[in-house]
This record gives sequence, C-alpha cells and structure tokens, in this order.
Amino acid sequence: MKTIRKNIGLILLLYLSASNAFAQNVDFGTNDYIEYQIGTLPLIISVSHGGNLEPASMPDRTCYNPVYAVDAFTIETALEIKNLLFTKTGCYPHIIISHLKRNKLDPNRNIAEGACGNQEAITAWQEFHNFIATARNTANQQYNYKTFFVDLHGHGNPIQRVELGYLLYDDELELPDITLNTIQYINYSSIKNLVTSNVNNYTHAQLLRGPFAFGTLLANQNYPAVPSQNIPFPGTNSNYFSGGYITANHTSYDPTAPINGLQMELNFTNIRDTPTNRTEFANAFADAIIEYMNTHFNPSWNTCNPLSTTNPSLDKAFSVYPNPVSGGEQIHFNIPEGNIYEYELFNLHGQLIDKGVLDSESTIDSKEYNSGLYLLKLWSDSKKTNVFKTVKIIIQ
Repeated sequence: MKTIRKNIGLILLLYLSASNAFAQNVDFGTNDYIEYQIGTLPLIISVSHGGNLEPASMPDRTCYNPVYAVDAFTIETALEIKNLLFTKTGCYPHIIISHLKRNKLDPNRNIAEGACGNQEAITAWQEFHNFIATARNTANQQYNYKTFFVDLHGHGNPIQRVELGYLLYDDELELPDITLNTIQYINYSSIKNLVTSNVNNYTHAQLLRGPFAFGTLLANQNYPAVPSQNIPFPGTNSNYFSGGYITANHTSYDPTAPINGLQMELNFTNIRDTPTNRTEFANAFADAIIEYMNTHFNPSWNTCNPLSTTNPSLDKAFSVYPNPVSGGEQIHFNIPEGNIYEYELFNLHGQLIDKGVLDSESTIDSKEYNSGLYLLKLWSDSKKTNVFKTVKIIIQ
C-alpha cells in the first residue's frame, strides 16, 4: 500500500513469589474509546485497528471508500509485548489503543477520512493522536530523544512474514544501497533522524536491511521480516504496506516529530493466531527491540529501564546469591571489598519502602517484605547517576 507523502543505579528485580507487575498508570479518553497505558521505556506502541466497540451513537464511516477490516488480536499482541518487556526490564512501553471498531473510527487516516465528520469520532481521533504526542514528548524528555515508535497492525497477505514499513515503497526498496543512501530517500524515511545519529554510523540502507536492521533481528528470532538482510525488498505487486498516516505524522519523516519508528504489519499464522504464538512472538520482539535500541541508540537508561549495562567492570564484580531464594532467607551481595552503594527499594506501586547502603558485609532479609515484585535501585556514587546492571531474583 503506497503512502501519500506530505511536504515538509543498578536495577535489581526481587521476585518474591506470585505477583504480576508494578502498577501502571492508565489514561482514558472520552467514553473510554481510547486508552493510553503510560510507560517508562523509550518505546511507544500504537494499535489503531484492533478495537471492537461499535457505539450506536456513532454512525459507520461511509466517506472516502472506507476500509472496515479489523486487525485481529493486535491489541492482545501489544499487551503481551508489554508483559514480556516488563519481565525482561522491569519497565513498561507506552501503549496507545483505539477500542473502536474500524467501521467507526480509523486513526490511521487523516481526520476527514478517519472520522467522517462525526463529532464523537473526531474527538476520539484527536485523543488517539494527542496520546501519541504525549508519550513521544514524555519519552524524549526522559531519554534525551532516544525513543522508538512502532505502529502495530496485522496483515492478511498470503505471504507469512512480518512487514516493516519505513514509508518507502516496494519499488524504492529495490533500489541499490547507494541510491537509498542519498538525501532524497533518507528524507522519505521514518528513521531519517537515526541515519545521522546512530552510534555505529550505519548507513540508511544498512539500517533498513543490514545485519542489525530491525527486520534482520526479528529474522534471527525465526520471524521472517521484510526488509531485512535475508529479504531486502518485498517485491512489487506484493501488497506490501509501506506505512500510513500514523507513521508519517509521528516519526522523523515529519520534522515536527523528532522520533524514529516504523509501521509493523504482523502475519496471522504463527504470530497472532493463538495465545501461545502471541507470547512467543512477544518474547522475540522484546529481545529484538532491546538489541536494536542498544545497538543504534546506546541510550542512557536513567529513568527506569536497565536494558544495557553502562559499567562493565561493576557488572562483573557484582552478584547476588542465593538465586532462587527461599522465603525468609538472607539475600547476599557479592560486592568488592571497600565498595559502598546507596540503594532504594520500591514496592509494586512504585512506593519507596526502604533505603540505605550496601557493602561487602550487607544482606537483605527477605522475610521483612510481603510476597511480591520489588525494585531495588543501587548507585555507586552519592549523586545517584551510575546505574549499571540488571539482576532478577526469585524468592520462593
């Protein structure tokens, strides 16, 4: 599908038995049609075509030859991605969901086509896009503009592969690298800013289909994707989705949206079709996006997320034992002699419940806390700026 272009320290997870996750703040738009799950990662996921609400007060869209097809189980897939990212990082992505069925609202079209003049639909359309802008601004402020955006969809093409839309058409992806690396095609791209800011100086073509392109990282997890190193272009007349209104207006393709991103179209079979397959894909997506962002952004994870280790020497020196821990046991820390760390311990609701210092003789008594998931932040300096490791502990 062609896109119409416009001019223009330490985080330590203590798993103390059965609990689900840290409490997450959620905002809803008017009539709860639009949902914004507020995250703490520099990752934003939007889901515009997975809703099933059909309020009688809102007429079906009939303007501009509307498409009504629903992207089945994309909301469930996004939420499973959220769960797996939390399991791996202790933090949440930002997620924006339209719960309206596509015959009532299409946020991936401009407001005239997507709402067809109905005031309820106009309000929902505006709230959907405003929530994305809010998430973008929040993540950019927290992570110094090292944020990534994924507009999540499902496709019904017979070719069972993930389609990644960077706002480049199918025939453009067949162009040689030297052409894709020109300013003209970089300016067409939804990762335009990343081309000039990625830490390894990869070219535009390498970011699209090189060994560390997002599609290649998904393929390494056994989910074929295009474009990628193995499938560098989709082939013309393949009904490939290059990206839509959301991607064009909420990525660096638009100079007013300083964020990189893409549209992701998921095939149904083996990804969205069963709960087990959704979980397995979510696990692969989480691993791929973590590797992708650590490779290209090298973010300073200074707000919540411990995805990367910023001090390898401390990483090797520090350990926690025993692991797993039986309830009531002391949690011990292998800390080099003479090192002292400040820490703060948070409960499931993000409330500070303890703080102090740790050294080579310190322990934490697990019986002091109720069963649940806790977050221990540890710093190696008094200014609390040196966050350096992720450790998960299961207390049985």
